[in-house]
Amino acid sequence: MIVAMAAYAGAAPYVLHRKPGWIYKPSWDLPLIIFSAVLVPFPFLVAWLAQLSGWMRPQQAIDLINITVAALIGGPHLFSTITFTLLDRNFVARRPWYTLSALALPVLVVYLGVFHYTLLITFFFSWASLHVLHQIIYLTDCYRARCAYAEEPWSRLLDYGLILTALYPIGLYKLSLRQFLVGGVVLPYPDFLFALHLPIVAGVLFGLCLIAWIVKTVREFRDHRGNVPKTLLISITTVVSFCLPLGSNLDVLFQGYNTWHSFQYLFLLWWINRLRDQRGEIDNPFVQRLVRRGGMGAYYLCFLAATGVMVILTMIVRAATHLAADQSYFIVVLSVLLVHYYFDHFLFTHPQMIE
Repeated sequence: MIVAMAAYAGAAPYVLHRKPGWIYKPSWDLPLIIFSAVLVPFPFLVAWLAQLSGWMRPQQAIDLINITVAALIGGPHLFSTITFTLLDRNFVARRPWYTLSALALPVLVVYLGVFHYTLLITFFFSWASLHVLHQIIYLTDCYRARCAYAEEPWSRLLDYGLILTALYPIGLYKLSLRQFLVGGVVLPYPDFLFALHLPIVAGVLFGLCLIAWIVKTVREFRDHRGNVPKTLLISITTVVSFCLPLGSNLDVLFQGYNTWHSFQYLFLLWWINRLRDQRGEIDNPFVQRLVRRGGMGAYYLCFLAATGVMVILTMIVRAATHLAADQSYFIVVLSVLLVHYYFDHFLFTHPQMIE
């Protein structure tokens, strides 16, 4: 099958030289995948400075952050998903039902957005937090696949456990105080959950995972089997996830996480498509032209333009209906965003795409 696709697509006019143990090489992975975590506090700092200077009211600052992040990086990152799904005839042919099922998500979003808006926002935020962490897990799987040393299954489980638990001790506590405001909605925390003491349970699980992971990691490096990029990524993610909910403006703070996530994803998808092209796996001439260019400029601008179309659709929905501004925005955005989440569950379970 790959031979046939290569014959159809033609060989890529370049050879990619990679560094063992890294997704690409240290000079690419470190600034674009790992240390790009420096982007996380930017939305908060912009909102804080805007309010401190009196330039904007708090809600205006939040709206500016949401629009800027969505327009410049959030939108382009979610549209780039189509390069390995809807624009890949082989993907559609091999997974027709999986592909068709994605069409149900925009219908669900419109229904919930009009009649059960709070439920839609709660569903979105719950899935979004897991999606961000799933991407980190995928990246660790990529580094694991690129490493010369095989890991024990329990080592991988400890990595996963730490990634999945760091966000929730303080996050659930703030949620229980009903301090999470997203899309103009206070995320609900039903009264019956108080008896379960979920923030304490999450804190204990996180503490146990953290201690076990530190012991495991020290032992791996002592035995000269440590995975440097994976360890750096997990360490930074743990600090970001645990500390992020400490602030008061949770909507803006999580836009910081979204900025880092989207930035990682844009470059990751670009690199995956370059690898797919080199293996002769891209059968779409348009995607070929985008990824065979020397830089990412055309690739990014293409999906930035698609984001502009989404902005126009939001304005049309706002003008043609009686829906509030937040509802109009989230109905349009989540119709695309949840499809992006859905397809990424395929990508994030296939680390071999990066080998």
